[in-house]
Amino acid sequence: MDQKVVVNFYPKCPQPNLTLGLKRHTDPGTITLLLQDQVGGLQATRDGGNTWTTVQPLKGAFVVNLGDHGHYLSNGRFKNADHQAVVNSNHSRLSIATFQNSALEAIMYPLKIREGEKSMLDEPITFIETYKRKMSKDLEVARLKKLAKEEQLQDLEKAKLEAKPMEEIFALRLLSWPFFA
Repeated sequence: MDQKVVVNFYPKCPQPNLTLGLKRHTDPGTITLLLQDQVGGLQATRDGGNTWTTVQPLKGAFVVNLGDHGHYLSNGRFKNADHQAVVNSNHSRLSIATFQNSALEAIMYPLKIREGEKSMLDEPITFIETYKRKMSKDLEVARLKKLAKEEQLQDLEKAKLEAKPMEEIFALRLLSWPFFA
């Protein structure tokens, strides 16, 4: 068993709509216990990020998130929490998270499969291998987003270079007038 503790400090931000405290993600481990201050800022989604629900802080209570490993162990019966953290314009925010993980080389098997149910995993896998796969996938998504942004910028530059000469623009406008038609 492995445990990690992370303390996150989010300073107040005059324009919170322009940034995130922590981007959308699921935790890779088994279970995460989160203690958030009374400012709050944890948000969760059930629909792929289309809508977000703010998890209101409850004094003295922990938020319990199931991670990817817990999702696999339950063979998908329990969902990993898709969440993000947002900043606040009036107050700084502090949260403390503790991540409960299996040992890195622990072999993972999902719960027994019910009649007619397919296993999420084709074969047993170690915790570290699931973590590597998640990070590889996240890096690939980030690479593709960056590539798409670069292509958009190239298209804009190309459009600027392909701007039509003024004579051509005026000729097109004249042809569209009713008395030239």
